[in-house]
Amino acid sequence: MKSAEVTSEDSAPPRSRSSGVADRDARARKISDRLACLGAVEDGWFEGRGVALDKAGLLWLDRRMADHYAGTDLPLPFLFPTVPGGAMLEWSLERFECAIEIDLEARTGSWVDVELETDEGIDEEILDLDSSDGWQWLIGRLRGFVGESG
Repeated sequence: MKSAEVTSEDSAPPRSRSSGVADRDARARKISDRLACLGAVEDGWFEGRGVALDKAGLLWLDRRMADHYAGTDLPLPFLFPTVPGGAMLEWSLERFECAIEIDLEARTGSWVDVELETDEGIDEEILDLDSSDGWQWLIGRLRGFVGESG
């Protein structure tokens, strides 16, 4: 089992409410720290063409991830800037690669996933990340992949 994998809630030892809140807060801080690094990116960062990420957009993404993702037991994503000034979140799971390119202005995400063994099953979806439904879809999709990888 890879260290990035997590156990299901059923097999995990019971946690007190306070340790669950502490875990969520620690994960939210890690996400905030990673997003702060993206906020340091300046115009021209990629061969003179990369656009700096919008600070208000990053703050919005930080809040949305704290509200919807930090409290899960899912692996934290890798975070990268995109050339047009968005954020890319990527998950490398045992058998799957998943990514969502987030448009910080439109507050949407372009999701793509693929099974590595076959390169089949590529799925693409546009998500409204300003709504809880978009985050629920993303989390549900990742949970399915974590379950299939384990």
